[in-house]
Amino acid sequence: MLKRSVNLFIALFAIIIIAMETYIYCHTRFRPWQPSSSIGRLVYYYSFFTVLSNLMLALSCFWLAANPNCHRYSFKVIRLNGLVGVIITIIIYNLVLRSIHNPPNTLLKIANESLHVVIPILGVLSWFIWGPFRRINVKVIVGSLLSMIGYGVYIFIRGYYTNQYPYPFINVVQVGYFQALFAVSKIFLFFLGLAFLCWAIDCLRSRK
Repeated sequence: MLKRSVNLFIALFAIIIIAMETYIYCHTRFRPWQPSSSIGRLVYYYSFFTVLSNLMLALSCFWLAANPNCHRYSFKVIRLNGLVGVIITIIIYNLVLRSIHNPPNTLLKIANESLHVVIPILGVLSWFIWGPFRRINVKVIVGSLLSMIGYGVYIFIRGYYTNQYPYPFINVVQVGYFQALFAVSKIFLFFLGLAFLCWAIDCLRSRK
């Protein structure tokens, strides 16, 4: 019961924060470089790796609240994407992006800390303590990596037509294709390394 309650709390916490930001960004254009239309701002918002990672973590937590013993492949990929995604989020944001990102109001500052710090920590800790384990293998890692590649392709195709990129280190307009692709390659390798680390932890925890 406690595991289900924790997973449900994490899922609802993430969904509420994302829903709040969705409403705010739909109705307000805070920066001149943000899309002028509501639909454009929403597409831009949901192009952020942070948002997608928290959504996948929330979806996997909802799934576990409903069925703690789920073994579906789709669940395993979404779960790994969410876990690795929020780990990357908390590391890259706090080491690279925090100094250049200043949310425009108090609500967005709360949402910002929630998505970049609080929810990732809760999600990873809940997994480490309660699992479920025996859900990661090579096939799951390949599925997660392919979804990451798909996300990268989407970001560059969208950026090509809009000149808008979610993060400065992959902004082709500012850094060029070589630097942007090099940065993406490092993130892919980081993602892969963290996925294998999660697999190792999964194996060790499943023996206890």
